[in-house]
Amino acid sequence: MKYSVAVVGGGPSGACAAEVFAQDKSIDTYLIERNFKNAKPCGGAIPVCMVEEFDLPAEIVDRKVRKMSLIAPSGKEVAIGDTLRSDEYI
Repeated sequence: MKYSVAVVGGGPSGACAAEVFAQDKSIDTYLIERNFKNAKPCGGAIPVCMVEEFDLPAEIVDRKVRKMSLIAPSGKEVAIGDTLRSDEYI
């Protein structure tokens, strides 16, 4: 049986999903992205490893986050970034 999949949004998640589907010969895969001129790959927060993985030019990095807190609905808070060296960011 042949399937068709449309992935809307060509950011990191959409591009990865489309790649996974496209590897299956029984799935016709379509990636839909409205703005190919937009160099920003997502909503603004991507891990450092993705900068290298997607070979993003350093000049498009707007801000480097060094510390942040995640707060669960239960109220539990986790601090992130306390162990970073001076040349590292999240």
